[in-house]
Amino acid sequence: MNPSFYGEFESRRTSGVWVILNRLLIAAIILTICAGGALAFIPLFKQRSETQEKIDKLQAAITREKALLARNVREVEMLKNNPEYVELIARDKLNLMKPGETIVRLEGEGPSALQPPKAGR
Repeated sequence: MNPSFYGEFESRRTSGVWVILNRLLIAAIILTICAGGALAFIPLFKQRSETQEKIDKLQAAITREKALLARNVREVEMLKNNPEYVELIARDKLNLMKPGETIVRLEGEGPSALQPPKAGR
């Protein structure tokens, strides 16, 4: 056999290995760049989620405050325009009563205090 034939075969084989290694190296470099880019964005994603949580909490607070405002506006309107409501509030909160009237207050924990005791005990 011809020695130049083996040398050519050997150079093709080694050049094939180098081509594969070069491609693997390029793939590793691209993968490293992509991973570095992804790692650079992780703090931004975390900050975005924290900011979204704050926005959600603030929107819930806005909703509560709007409901409270609506309730207060309704109460102010009733105090301005409804003398029966004013009388009810005065009698309830200031413990006022009409002449000849007796006030009875029941202290307890809500509706369960008003229920009659069960029979058989």
